[in-house]
Amino acid sequence: MSLDAPPEVHPPHGHKGKGHGLGRPPAWLEWFTSIAALIVSVSSIFIALRHGETMDRLVKANSYPYLVAAVSDETPEGVRRFSLDLLNNGVGPADERSLTVQVRGRYVTSIDDLIKASLAPQDASAAVETLRAYRNTAHSRFIASHSSQFVFRIDRTPQNAAWWDKLHATEDSWKVDYCYCSVFEECWAVKEETHTPVKACRRDEAHEFNP
Repeated sequence: MSLDAPPEVHPPHGHKGKGHGLGRPPAWLEWFTSIAALIVSVSSIFIALRHGETMDRLVKANSYPYLVAAVSDETPEGVRRFSLDLLNNGVGPADERSLTVQVRGRYVTSIDDLIKASLAPQDASAAVETLRAYRNTAHSRFIASHSSQFVFRIDRTPQNAAWWDKLHATEDSWKVDYCYCSVFEECWAVKEETHTPVKACRRDEAHEFNP
């Protein structure tokens, strides 16, 4: 080859076949990737919703109250005391919104009314005068978990013992109904110790028991 001859230029060799190096991926792979991403997104949303529902149920389960009305005639210390108490045996606070008391099927709205309805007519006036009660006059009561509030209390004393014993003997003729709600506005009406879920507590002002 002469020193004056131009250099030889060789054209680049092309790749044989369909190369996938840096070129556009095939359509089927793009579709597959998109569908897989959509499935992952939908699954993530579903899992998040289910987790939220589970946590909501867990929070509510840890906030349920269970309110019980109890009539007792003696304190744990042995003091003779006739009382009506509301005890919350649940794990969440109870919002008591309605309370009614019946004696032999008749609504009574105060302690004096309760005494008169429970005892014989000839005993009623003297009993009302002698049986002095401690009263919780709140129209509704908010009761913490594993706590209680009294509605009324009557201590037995030498002066009122005869009337106290007569009133105590009529306890089985009483019927206490009430309605309460949780902090999540889930409510229960209690009649004859049966707790029934209700949409809301409805007060019957004409028959509400206000000591």
